[in-house]
Amino acid sequence: MTKKGNIIYLYSEVMPYTIGVMRELVRSFGYQVDCIYWDERKRTPFLPVDEAGITFHKRSDFDAVTLSHFIESRMPSVIYVVGRMDPLYLAAARRFRKQYRIVTGSDNQWNGSRKQWLSVLLSRWIYHRYFDYFWVPGNRQHKFARMMGYPEDRIIPNLLSGDAAVFNGVFAANRQAKAIALPHTIVFTGRFAAEKGLDLLVKAFNEVRAELSSDWKLLLAGSGHMDLRSDAHTTVMGFMSMHELAAASKGWGVFCLPSLYEPWGVVIHEFTMAGLPIICSDRVGAADNLVIDNETGYIFRSGDLHDLKRVIRQVMLRDDSELLAMGDRGHELAARYSPFIAAQSLVGIIK
Repeated sequence: MTKKGNIIYLYSEVMPYTIGVMRELVRSFGYQVDCIYWDERKRTPFLPVDEAGITFHKRSDFDAVTLSHFIESRMPSVIYVVGRMDPLYLAAARRFRKQYRIVTGSDNQWNGSRKQWLSVLLSRWIYHRYFDYFWVPGNRQHKFARMMGYPEDRIIPNLLSGDAAVFNGVFAANRQAKAIALPHTIVFTGRFAAEKGLDLLVKAFNEVRAELSSDWKLLLAGSGHMDLRSDAHTTVMGFMSMHELAAASKGWGVFCLPSLYEPWGVVIHEFTMAGLPIICSDRVGAADNLVIDNETGYIFRSGDLHDLKRVIRQVMLRDDSELLAMGDRGHELAARYSPFIAAQSLVGIIK
């Protein structure tokens, strides 16, 4: 495909699902992507690697002068700035706003807090002087952008997507294996951090398993500062790559994201694509778009031990065939999102 131009990402910590969208910008739409990413203050061990059409640059290699020269040398069709968290990125956005299309990505949920209403009053200074467009993943973030004063034609949908090639790719094999025997394993993958609600999950799981004398197991995979330990019914594993997660999902029955607050939760999309029913809290942003309560999974009140026990109990008491059907319906729902759809949404602003 003939190269159409350049797109620059001024990014924080790169995750594999981010690269999936970049690949589609290159492969399906003909753009060259340069991504400046945070190589310090990292929370996960993942490191991006250059590939055809995509070049990664360490944030620590840039200052105001070198970043300006870099942007001018690329003459980008779009500059995508990941939120308002980096003063250097904001300065560049303000400087180049009249030359190039400046897009910010936001997974902020509108909740009507005092802080958010203050942001509404100050939106002219904290958003509009930097960004032409808001790129958002779902309903709650769309409302946030509208409240910040952005009209519909300046709000881009479909910001976040799991890698469809990887997770859709394992669905058929998962479905065939689980039709024979559904693995009785509830799995969490992600950072081991208090805000993920892992203490609540472990307690709720152990209490329900004991009450029902259930054969279900719990698996926690990830990395972080929490001290989580394996026992007779719980297995704790280290960080797993996207490909490892997809391959391992064949041995898992249900995915759980019990976060006290989760702006979006790409992992919900990943495991619905793979065909797993979902348990998640009502503070997970993706719940509105990707989880239908009692149809594709269960939604419980964030931080509520008894409500989490309620949905775990329903999972453990439900027939395997019913859980399998829930995963099928979730897989169908997940088709609303993909890296291609995300990339298509972004390039739609380029005229």
